[in-house]
Amino acid sequence: MGALACLGMALTACKPPEPEVRPLPAGAQATPPEATQPAPATDAAAQLAGVGELQVGAAFGQGPGDDAFASAGMRELMEGDCEYYEGGTLPAGLSMMVIADHIARFDAHDERAPGADGPPLPFGLWVGMTAAEARGRLPAGVVASPHAYASPDGEYLTWTDPQARLALRLETLDGVVTAIYWGQPEAVELIEGCA
Repeated sequence: MGALACLGMALTACKPPEPEVRPLPAGAQATPPEATQPAPATDAAAQLAGVGELQVGAAFGQGPGDDAFASAGMRELMEGDCEYYEGGTLPAGLSMMVIADHIARFDAHDERAPGADGPPLPFGLWVGMTAAEARGRLPAGVVASPHAYASPDGEYLTWTDPQARLALRLETLDGVVTAIYWGQPEAVELIEGCA
């Protein structure tokens, strides 16, 4: 019996101490454990700045290799200074908006599973994920607004990094992300491509 009592005392001594519980500061609210915390914005500029060697704000159209990209013909169609490009060094499923011969934004419309071929999209987002999961991956400060054509079932979720002058916008429909844009704030807010 003595050996059993010693074993019990030894196990009790090995028990880690209870964690210290501190009261919340006045006016603070407890966050439920199941709540999703927003992603930190610390590396947002790096994630939104470009795709591979293609960088937001960089000149486009006269450089070596620029002729490998396929134009969508928007300049001729809309008689403006905005064009969409695919191919070249862009991964499949991504396109690039160029305004006044400078890269303005990148677009993802194709649904693909996380970890699929191609580079990861900013904040680990993907087309086809739920809007709720996307919100959990974005930094704090996301602004929701009604979708121009699909309201009330659709909305835009927009996050802007004012210091880097970069932004990201998600289009959602029925709680699912249908498109992702990132680049210059003015460019991500264009709702019909170049318009």
